[in-house]
Amino acid sequence: MFIMFSVGLLCVVTLIAGLFSLACRNRDIDSMWIVSDDTMLCLVAPAIILLTALGIISLGQRLTQGGLAEVSTEAWIGTVVIVAASVGIWRLLAPRIRGYRRNPASAPSEPTQAPN
Repeated sequence: MFIMFSVGLLCVVTLIAGLFSLACRNRDIDSMWIVSDDTMLCLVAPAIILLTALGIISLGQRLTQGGLAEVSTEAWIGTVVIVAASVGIWRLLAPRIRGYRRNPASAPSEPTQAPN
């Protein structure tokens, strides 16, 4: 249970940090309130610090109380599911933040010959 909790929290921290960095790089700062300086300093940074601390403490508790060999098979399966879900969320949200289109047919095509 502790390993799933730890991996879940660390995946959430990774998703938050990665998606926020994409949002800051790929969007106009004035168009999104979530990437403003006040929101990041007062909401996002404390949440990341808290979740990281809880994830590391949970992993440390698991390592000091029997190590990773004591983790059940169900917990390892749950851990893999959590990591797969976070990768799926990343693949779903990252292109939307970047503004890419998934359908190549809808993208404008470049001319094949140079105009005379």
